[in-house]
Amino acid sequence: MSPRQRTRLAAVVIATAAGLAGCTPASEPAPPPAVPDAAAAKAAPLAHVSRTERLQAFLTERYGKAARLSGKWRGSWTQDGNTRLTDWHVCAEQPVVTGDSWQQLLAVCGSPLENAHPDPGAIDFFVLRPEADRFTVAAELTGQNFGSQGEPGTVQILRAGSDFYGFRIEHGWFGQGYSLITQTLVLPGPNGLVEAGGMRSHIDNNAAYDCDDADAEPECQARLFNLDFTLSFDSRDPAARQWPLVIEETGLGCGGQPVQREHRFTLDPKSWTYAFPEALQREGCE
Repeated sequence: MSPRQRTRLAAVVIATAAGLAGCTPASEPAPPPAVPDAAAAKAAPLAHVSRTERLQAFLTERYGKAARLSGKWRGSWTQDGNTRLTDWHVCAEQPVVTGDSWQQLLAVCGSPLENAHPDPGAIDFFVLRPEADRFTVAAELTGQNFGSQGEPGTVQILRAGSDFYGFRIEHGWFGQGYSLITQTLVLPGPNGLVEAGGMRSHIDNNAAYDCDDADAEPECQARLFNLDFTLSFDSRDPAARQWPLVIEETGLGCGGQPVQREHRFTLDPKSWTYAFPEALQREGCE
């Protein structure tokens, strides 16, 4: 081999080696995606659960699969060792703001079947707190008796202070031409929900049997009465924790005399009740 041929062969070997050195190897398959561990799964945000879904879940947990937010469901009510078939329904519910958070107020009413005239109905009261994707019980007062003929009356959620909310129950008794309607307050106290007092909402004897006869004695009409007791809270100081309670008494008293009186009360911080006088719990005109 001539010197020129040897020189050309060396150049080819060097070029080939350089080319091999610059080659990119075939890529390996990508590793499978990592499975998140338990800690990472817990850190993932919870799916949004609406307030309605939380309420329905609470009712199902507390009253069974038949419970629902609207309409009645058949269940039972046990009191003093006796269990009775009962129709239940949600009679009041409302979310309320308390401080920098919020709570859910809920009242569930029960009407026992096969009831007699004096038999009351039942009401369960709850203050619920949102936690994660559900409601937990912050306070409750259950199995309370109200009303007659198995009907517990009606429930209203009211505001009694800057961030102070409770329940007003209106329930009545009717008989012999008399109407005696009572309003009762259930409020959150230091140790849970408490019955804070009751007084009349309306009284009358407009249909009194002894005055419904053509031969009724002349002075019978003078004994007729018709009075309303309207409850409200004085919110002129909106920042006050608890607002004064105001009762407006209006209507016709004994002898058909017009009545218009105002009564004011504050919540006793020791007993957590209102000191309603007997005059506001009466059955007659005076």
